[in-house]
Amino acid sequence: MVQYQISVEEFGSLSAYDDRDEAVKLSTLWQKETAVLVFVRHFG
Repeated sequence: MVQYQISVEEFGSLSAYDDRDEAVKLSTLWQKETAVLVFVRHFG
């Protein structure tokens, strides 16, 4: 198993897609308050 380490600063520069398929920079999610990110892997 490969393990990756990434800092919060590097993680914040990544983007994800919202429910409208628009790219959102992750750091914008926790600018005003605490955010919890959950990643769910879809099989099938």
